[in-house]
Amino acid sequence: PEAADYATFMKRFRQFTAPFLDVWSYSLLSNHTHHVSNIKSVEAIGDYIGQLTETAPTIAIKSFLADPKNEGVFDSMIERKMNSMLVSYANYYNNKYLRKGGIFQKPFRRTEIHDGPYLQQAIIYVNTNAQKHHLIHDFKDYPYSSYKATTGNDCRHIDAEAVLRFFGGIEKFISLHKSQVSYYYSRGWPSSK
Repeated sequence: PEAADYATFMKRFRQFTAPFLDVWSYSLLSNHTHHVSNIKSVEAIGDYIGQLTETAPTIAIKSFLADPKNEGVFDSMIERKMNSMLVSYANYYNNKYLRKGGIFQKPFRRTEIHDGPYLQQAIIYVNTNAQKHHLIHDFKDYPYSSYKATTGNDCRHIDAEAVLRFFGGIEKFISLHKSQVSYYYSRGWPSSK
């Protein structure tokens, strides 16, 4: 992929998910992506959906409106939005490069994170993923992850302020990334499975 393809991916990701998710970390690679996101409150999502026209809501959104506290309906709605975004991007990519078929290694999946240490580790793992896959020598130089955006407090694609607050400031954010990479690099990277 070219730089424009990564930019298009992020633009479409934001377009499809911003009403539902706050992104805390991302890494875009040629055959897969990673995102750590915080799902917005039921109230915030309900407010957004309330602004849609009658023809805009999908079946999943209509089900959510009928029963907003039903986690299964909520999960289905989020998964449909992600699927729509991935199909939209695949169509863009396939049309641009005159190809057909899927472009990602595996289908969309998500894991719920319940505690702070795991969230911290997940953010670091995602920000350093390009180095894990030997695409770059130093993760800080990879242009398609959220590390630079976070350290530059660039909030176009991520909630950098919330991430830095969670880590206890930019100095801790940087030092924890450095220490985790140093530790795991000397012992082999943790499995992504």
